[in-house]
Amino acid sequence: SDLDTTMGIERDLRRRQALLDTKSRVVQAKAELVDKNYGEAAKQLAEGVDALESALKGAKPNEQTQAVRGLVGQLQEMRLELTIGKPVPIRKLTELQQNLDKELNK
Repeated sequence: SDLDTTMGIERDLRRRQALLDTKSRVVQAKAELVDKNYGEAAKQLAEGVDALESALKGAKPNEQTQAVRGLVGQLQEMRLELTIGKPVPIRKLTELQQNLDKELNK
């Protein structure tokens, strides 16, 4: 129905917006990491988790939601490491950034 289509488009826009938001947070987290501000980097990643999780709310499980859940997992893992004061390699954040781009380009 038209309503389903509209909701689908809206959900897709929400998903894209969340991915873009998360990507800018990852970029910010990288900058914080370079300055050894681990707490601030962790905070940025936590914000990314929130953005992606809210975009997943009410979405039917499919390939896209699976992929986004995978990204949430990566974000949470890195956030945890930073929270306990373990430096995360910049490379890992760059990979995450590339994975977010992949999702955006689908």
